Amino acid sequence: MNQAVQFIDRIDYNEKTQQLTFYAQVSGLMVECIIDMQSLTIADSAAAQHHFELRRFDYEELAEQLIEDEEYNSTGQVAIKMIS
Repeated sequence: MNQAVQFIDRIDYNEKTQQLTFYAQVSGLMVECIIDMQSLTIADSAAAQHHFELRRFDYEELAEQLIEDEEYNSTGQVAIKMIS
């Protein structure tokens, strides 16, 4: 499937679930791309965002491939394995 995937400059981190979410726009629809960061010792939102920014292009590439392969979870999100 050849669809345009654009990543927007928005990152959310939920300290309770230790899940980072970034967002892609696909054919006008917003897709949540989630990374479970429980295996890292993340002190706070700033540390989670720093981890993401260092690996942003790798995460976006993985997300784009999952979106193209239509690998959505039951809630319509794309779950990405954390890059250490």
